[in-house]
Amino acid sequence: MIETLSFRTQARTIDHLGREQIADCPTAISELWKNSYDAYARRVGLHIFDGDEPVAAVLDDGHGMSRGEFVDRWLVVGTESKYDGQVADEKDRDGLPKRSKQGQKGIGRLSSANLGPLLLIISKRRECDFVAALIDWRIFENPFLVLSDIQIPVTEFSETGELSSQLPELFDSLTDNVWGGKKDPQRAQRLGQAWAAYDALRQETDPSSTKPSEEIVGTLINARFDERHFSKWRVWSGEATSGTAMFVSDINYDLRAQLPSIAPDGSTKNIRDTFFATLSAFTDPFVSAAANETNAFDPEFDYEVVTWTDGVPNPIIGRDLDRLTRDTTDDMEHVISGNIDADGIFRGQIKAFGEWRETGADYEIKPPADYKPPHGPKTFVGPFSIHLSTYERQRENSTHTDDQHARLNALADRYSGFLIYRNGLRILPYGRVDSDFFEIEQRRSINAGREFWNARRMFGRVALSREQNPNLRDKAGREGFIDNRAAKALRTIVVNILRTSARDYFGGESEARQTELQDIQDRNRKARAEHERKELAKRNRKRFRAQLKRNLPMVLELAEEMTAYRSELALQSEADIMRAQAAFTEFDERISALRVVGATSNLGTAEDDYRQFRQLYANMQSLLSEMVEVRKEALERIKPAKPEEIVTQHINQLAGQIHARTRRWKKEVDELQDTEKARIEALFSSRNKVFHEQSGPVLTQVENGLCDLHEALEKLSALRHAIDEENEGIFQSYIETLELLKANIDVELIARQGTAENSELRDELNKLNQVAQLGITVEILGHELHTNEQLIRTGLRQVRAAGSPAGTEQIELGFEGLSQQLEFLAPLKLSGTRVRRRITGEEIIDYLHAFFASVIRTRGINIEASDAFRAFSVDEQPSRLLPVFINLVNNSIYWLIHHETEGPLIRLDTIDGAIAVSDNGPGVDPLDQENLFRMFFTRKMSGGRGIGLYLCRMNLTVSGHSIRYASEKKFRLLPGANFIIDFKGAEFGQ
Repeated sequence: MIETLSFRTQARTIDHLGREQIADCPTAISELWKNSYDAYARRVGLHIFDGDEPVAAVLDDGHGMSRGEFVDRWLVVGTESKYDGQVADEKDRDGLPKRSKQGQKGIGRLSSANLGPLLLIISKRRECDFVAALIDWRIFENPFLVLSDIQIPVTEFSETGELSSQLPELFDSLTDNVWGGKKDPQRAQRLGQAWAAYDALRQETDPSSTKPSEEIVGTLINARFDERHFSKWRVWSGEATSGTAMFVSDINYDLRAQLPSIAPDGSTKNIRDTFFATLSAFTDPFVSAAANETNAFDPEFDYEVVTWTDGVPNPIIGRDLDRLTRDTTDDMEHVISGNIDADGIFRGQIKAFGEWRETGADYEIKPPADYKPPHGPKTFVGPFSIHLSTYERQRENSTHTDDQHARLNALADRYSGFLIYRNGLRILPYGRVDSDFFEIEQRRSINAGREFWNARRMFGRVALSREQNPNLRDKAGREGFIDNRAAKALRTIVVNILRTSARDYFGGESEARQTELQDIQDRNRKARAEHERKELAKRNRKRFRAQLKRNLPMVLELAEEMTAYRSELALQSEADIMRAQAAFTEFDERISALRVVGATSNLGTAEDDYRQFRQLYANMQSLLSEMVEVRKEALERIKPAKPEEIVTQHINQLAGQIHARTRRWKKEVDELQDTEKARIEALFSSRNKVFHEQSGPVLTQVENGLCDLHEALEKLSALRHAIDEENEGIFQSYIETLELLKANIDVELIARQGTAENSELRDELNKLNQVAQLGITVEILGHELHTNEQLIRTGLRQVRAAGSPAGTEQIELGFEGLSQQLEFLAPLKLSGTRVRRRITGEEIIDYLHAFFASVIRTRGINIEASDAFRAFSVDEQPSRLLPVFINLVNNSIYWLIHHETEGPLIRLDTIDGAIAVSDNGPGVDPLDQENLFRMFFTRKMSGGRGIGLYLCRMNLTVSGHSIRYASEKKFRLLPGANFIIDFKGAEFGQ
């Protein structure tokens, strides 16, 4: 007798298809996000709520489900589509373009079991009521249950407020799957037997464990879903009209580990890193309208992961949070992007060492010679696109700046990887550290330099579509592609692109690396030196300002104290002298301790404070010298009986001061040496390990027959030279610095002085360029003005000949003024005849009166010359001599006016066979006198370039003359500024 039977499905089938099929929790989340994408959601989010019992929620704004769709589709395992296998109608798409379904097997929804055992799902289709269901996935773990005996409680409601009253009924109905119900006694009996058997099995395996039936019931009783969870769903808050929400209790530890309240342990960081690596860049971040890839898609789909603590959100993953963009990768120094056709030929563009070498579709890579593209309907690989970028691992080889390189290193720690996207959505596990589909790390272990690409510092993806690549299908557990012929062909094509591009442009054997790397390294060394120079200057500036800020108040205090002491100083006895000497020594030590060194050329806002400090410091030194003179007079008057005792006491006192300071310095030196010794020991240790670490792969290659002995020895020799060169760069400069210290050479002084001089020279060079440009401008203007002057003179003669109409006199007057100013430009002109003749003091003073006539008249400034000056004469070029007096007098006028000097006077005279130019203005600060003739030094608040006095000295020096600022009393004709000029070959009248 033939009997027909049906398969009986056990409940564990659902567990096998769901929780056990998915690799891990973040992979399960990505599957749920793809379901939201298939439901035409614009955004999806994973929200993790902290609390006594944390809750996770997956929320979207897709088209949602009605009760009928939920029962007939969502609760039916293995449906081809969540929507009858047809493309969603226009209303469900809500203005979005048609999307290719990401789900293929109709079991992706079961991955929600990986988030946690208890699931509350709520869905709403537009113009329909809400539908809700409660599921505990642990029920399906019972191997003794028949699937048909498990009943899922489902309810409907129209207003959000109704759910709170229906939740208890849902929980009660769900517990019937454990306790059984009164409606069906036979089912209750089967359930009771199944749970009794399962509980006994668990107890037999682990007697201390909780019975599964009690564990499930306990979770149901303690579970809490409330308004704070529901309110984050845009459908619940009224911002969207449709969507689906999944709320999970007793959540997976991978989700709990994302909460800041979870105490971290040894695995927490790794869990968070894996979670981030899996869900960040969920949509293709490299899509760009300006890019040349034709198979890349922007899915118009936003995603996020947010944790909530006490109602405060903390976004940890999101499309808007991802720091990796197309602009970021295009700015890297090595880039390749383009398209691969159905024959496996790549056409695109390539960038190496910061320069685009071939653009558009100019760069072509053909597949390997032995590659035969599969063309069968179930084996072919259609067109796809690729975009990859990376940078040099060693900073000295990179075209990026220090900041850029550091930023790329930080990006690599979080975002590096070679990903694959289908229709703009990420395919897992590609791009994760544990995935090496394209065998990048395997090839690097053979020859890292030649193969070049490094998965931990490369950024990019393969972009393909389901329509053109239907044979690239995912494994059931979302662990990558099924390893069919299409997947093998894809790998072969991409690996060939990686290897060829490395050989052509990036790798150790590429021409670009061979020819350009040395120049790049040289530029980087210079840039590093410049950076270190700036850092040293910055450090010196900071230290100087800190010293000045700290010492200035103490200098003020000490100056007052010394002034008060000096006013009461009276030395009438030997005891007075001894006490005074002790005070002088203390003052001297305190003055020395307050010294501020390392002043930079440009003090900026600290200049006034430093000027005040130097003035006070000089005054204290003068005051101390004055008190020492008082002591000298007292010693001569009193004549102490035992001078040797006074000297001995003074020696001991000074020695004590020296010893105290040297002890402080020794303590600081010892601390620094101990720290530096530990650092150097660690550095030596790490550098000694480098060769063994990098030579290991060579030995592996020899052992595996991948490299012959000669090649291995050559590789080891090259590696030794490279590491030795690196070590030399690290240690040799350190040794040389120590040798300088051993030779008692002040390295800090050299560095500080060199940095200061370098900075000053750079500033002066920039200003010299400006002055040179000004001189060229004057030359051109002078030439053109001279030509125009002749034209105007000719025209004026014709006007006068015609009868001199009204206004002619004013035109002539203005023209004569301009013509005179043109003559004053002559000293600055670079070309033309240089006439040397006898110039008298009389001519000079007349010239000055004419040049400054307007200022003399309007400002009441008196410029006078003695008879002796008027009688003085010298052979010289007017264009060299006259600007000297113009500059000196012009400076005097500026300070007389700005100082508002009463009875302003400038006097020219002769003293001891020299010419003196004096004024009764404010004079020159003693601190500035040494810098007066330096290029670009000026104290003028406006209109000053700081080149006048410099040019005066240069003009005079050319002919053997000299100029200086007078500090001696005999040369100070007037109380203000006094300059003395010594003219070679000058004659002075009787």
